[in-house]
Amino acid sequence: MNSTAVPLSIYLGNIQIQLVRVLLTPTFIIGNLNNLVNIVAFSQSSLRSHVCSYYFIGASIAHLLYLNMGCSTRMIWGWTGYDLSLISDIFCKIRIYLVITGLTISRYFLCLISIDRWMITSRSAVIRRISSFKTARRLIITGIVVILLLAIHVPFAYILIKNIMCGPSIESNLFVFYTIYNVALSLTPLIILVVFSLLLLCNILHIGRQGIDPVTRTAVTTDGVHRRGRFKKKDIQFIKLALIQVFAYLVFNTLHGYNTIYAVITQRQIKTTNQQAVENFLNGIGLNFHYIYTGVRFLLTKYTSCHSNCFR
Repeated sequence: MNSTAVPLSIYLGNIQIQLVRVLLTPTFIIGNLNNLVNIVAFSQSSLRSHVCSYYFIGASIAHLLYLNMGCSTRMIWGWTGYDLSLISDIFCKIRIYLVITGLTISRYFLCLISIDRWMITSRSAVIRRISSFKTARRLIITGIVVILLLAIHVPFAYILIKNIMCGPSIESNLFVFYTIYNVALSLTPLIILVVFSLLLLCNILHIGRQGIDPVTRTAVTTDGVHRRGRFKKKDIQFIKLALIQVFAYLVFNTLHGYNTIYAVITQRQIKTTNQQAVENFLNGIGLNFHYIYTGVRFLLTKYTSCHSNCFR
C-alpha cells in the first residue's frame, strides 16, 4: 500500500493557520476592546493629572493601529486565505509602514513609562522635576515625528515577492538600513526596560531608607508625608508592574527578535525547502506572540497601574 508523505511546508502551514484562528481571533477582539477601555480610563480627570497617563493613552492608540493594520490582515488570511497585501503593492507598502510605526511608537511609550517611573522615584529633586507635562508634551510630539520620519524608508524596502509574500527585498539599497532599524527596534526597548526597571528597584530600596530631597517646603509637607505614609503599598504595586512589563516583553518578543537577527545572519545562505518552511513557521509564531503581547499587555498591568496612579 502506497502512502504519500505530506510536505513539511504544507504540514507546518496548516498548523500555522490553526494557530492564527485560535490565538489571533480572540487577541484581535480582546485587544481592541481592552485598549479602547484603557484610553477611556486614563482619560478620566482623576488620572489626567498624572504624566504617566498620557504615555499609557499614547501606547494604547499605537497598539490599536498595530492590531488593526497587522493582526486584522493576518486573521483574515487565516480564515479565508485572502491577503490584500499579497495582491496590491500599494497596500503592501502602506500596511507595513503603519504596522512598523504603530509598533515603534508603542514601544517608545513603553520606554517613556519606565523612564518616568525611575524619575519620579528618584531621591534627586532635579531628576523628579524633569517628570512634568511640559517634558511629556515635548517627548510625545518630538518622538512621534522622529519615528514617522525614520520609518519612511520601510515602504520603499518592501516589495511583492512572486505574489507569495510582502517583504523586504535583499537587492534593495535600503535593505541594510531596514535591517539595522529592525534589530534596533527589537533590542533597544528591551535594554531600556531592563535597565530602568533595575534602577526603579534601586530607588525604591533607597527611598525607604533615606527619604527624598524636597523640592519646596510645600513638597515636604504634602509629597513627603504622602510618600512616607503610603510608600509600602505603592512600592509593592510598582515592583509588580515593572517586573510584569519586563517579563511580558521577554516572553512575547524574544522569538521575534531572534528571528530578525537570524534572518540577517543567514540572508546570503542557500537554504533547503524544509529549512525555509521551518523558518517561515517560526517567523509566524513570533508574529503571533507579537500581536498577543499587544493585545494583552494592558490586561497584565491595568489594575496595578490604576491603583498605583503612576507613583504620584
